[in-house]
Amino acid sequence: MITVDTDTCAFLLRAATDQIAASIDRPSSTDDIASVIDWVRSRSARAAADLRGQLATRYPDIGWTGEEDMPDDPNAAYWVYDSIDGAYHFLQGLPLWSSSLALVIGGRCVFGIVYDPTSNELFVAQEGHGVTLNGERVTTQHKTELKGAVLGSAVPPIAQVGPEEHAEALRLLERVTGQVFVVRQMASASLQLAYVAAGRLDGYFEVGHDIPDWLAGTLLVKEAAGIVTDLSGNGFGWSSDGLLAASPDIHAQLLKVAASAAHVPSA
Repeated sequence: MITVDTDTCAFLLRAATDQIAASIDRPSSTDDIASVIDWVRSRSARAAADLRGQLATRYPDIGWTGEEDMPDDPNAAYWVYDSIDGAYHFLQGLPLWSSSLALVIGGRCVFGIVYDPTSNELFVAQEGHGVTLNGERVTTQHKTELKGAVLGSAVPPIAQVGPEEHAEALRLLERVTGQVFVVRQMASASLQLAYVAAGRLDGYFEVGHDIPDWLAGTLLVKEAAGIVTDLSGNGFGWSSDGLLAASPDIHAQLLKVAASAAHVPSA
């Protein structure tokens, strides 16, 4: 049986993220998108190499998969690391970006950390042990009415995902916005999922397939008594199409809204 020390993993993730936050070689302008992407990839690769080495020394039986890659053996134990979630927030000098680390065993995320270096908030979840924020237990909200819900989401850049997925995200956003109190696009995906787990948001939804970005955050929500599925209500996993995470009552109502958006023809 594989076990990990949560404090050690949290320390290593903090150290890797704080080094990124202190970077002085970041691009002076975000006008050149290609150069920005190159910088993020380069800096992420360095951080990943450092963290991978540290983890391999302590946990040699746990493998590693890249942020954008599927593992070779989905039944093995492996780490999934996202060094800069919310890269444009970071590059623009905005807060609310994060790093995350997830441990997957047998295709299931069993341990996850989301770290916000700007506010020094560390969210940790271990399967069967709940969620903590800086060591204190947290849980999801208990709202029952969708009309009072405060949700988080993200519309991906059209240059990144193409017009079809971008339009799908806008359709879903339009449908949901008309049924809730407000939708905010405030932070990285992993951090907004952490906010759902901590009761700061009532739910989070997103179109796409950014599974590595979502893994750690989805465990936070589950361990905080929330529900996580794809946009059709299927269980969340590597093949999921979109993400819907919320407290139980809100999740059930959001699924109906997502279903109605899926049947709206594109323009």
